[in-house]
Amino acid sequence: MRYFVFSDVHGNVEALERVLEEADRLRPDFIVSLGDVVGYGANPNECVALVQERASLRLAGNHDVAAAGLIDTDSFNETAERAIRWTCRTISPPSRELLGEYDTVRRHGDCVFAHASPAAPMDWEYIYTLNQANTILAKTSERYIFIGHTHVPGIIAHDGARGSRVLRGTFAAVSPGSRYLVNVGSVGQPRDGVAAASYALLDAHKGTINIRRIPYDVRGAQEKIRSAGLPESLAARLATAR
Repeated sequence: MRYFVFSDVHGNVEALERVLEEADRLRPDFIVSLGDVVGYGANPNECVALVQERASLRLAGNHDVAAAGLIDTDSFNETAERAIRWTCRTISPPSRELLGEYDTVRRHGDCVFAHASPAAPMDWEYIYTLNQANTILAKTSERYIFIGHTHVPGIIAHDGARGSRVLRGTFAAVSPGSRYLVNVGSVGQPRDGVAAASYALLDAHKGTINIRRIPYDVRGAQEKIRSAGLPESLAARLATAR
């Protein structure tokens, strides 16, 4: 079984289209969206439609449930709140309805998928530390845990002898007895200094995990954000990936 997993599209259809072209090329068994399909970017309806069409599993992020009117935006910063207000005005009723139907946690095979922590998905916790990862590992049983939300990709391996450790690079050869927490990064708004869309590919048969990057039309996405009257910082950070 091969899983193609992505997260945090954030209304960036240019980036999403490029990632889905990669899915066409790789022909995975399962495509999974970990949420935040909308927010920040200028094409929320187009992104919702593509995720609905292509993803086998669709998870909710905090921006999705806010756009669906299911949570308030008290925890959002000023820029995020301005963007979600714009999204709420722009999104179509069918798109809003689809966002409201997304699950917060899904399991498939030996994988568990969530936008933030699968242990407490509606807390929208940003997972940055090994202690946080250990809490998730203790509260789940699946071998592979996939999350997004931080926009920073990475792989954490855990086994009984060595505990948890952050793996160097973006590739892991699966070891017998080990479990893995994978942050797949962001399609539409990376924040690790690499201005390219991110996704993860798990080949459970071969025993490999890859986090891959794909360039996209950053300038085109920036121009749409500016034309829509969204905050300039949202356009600028696409180029800096910060």
